[in-house]
Amino acid sequence: MKRVTASDARRNWFRLLDEVAAGEVVCIERGGRRILVQREAESPSDAPVPDYASILRAPDAADADAWRWWWEGPEEDVRLVDDPDS
Repeated sequence: MKRVTASDARRNWFRLLDEVAAGEVVCIERGGRRILVQREAESPSDAPVPDYASILRAPDAADADAWRWWWEGPEEDVRLVDDPDS
């Protein structure tokens, strides 16, 4: 881990960003506090997408993007409806 002061970070910001993009973790110290800057962990892009169809059992699942839910208050259950006014 590389440590720099806030002033050094300001002077060399783009170089530090390049180092972080390459995998370096940078600790910026200012006023007794430390701020870590690091690259976001990469997710494996070749991971297979799970087939949820074998797990989810719902009638008309192909139309799930059009489903609507309606809730009428704490004493009522949430229900699936075609029209909330019904």
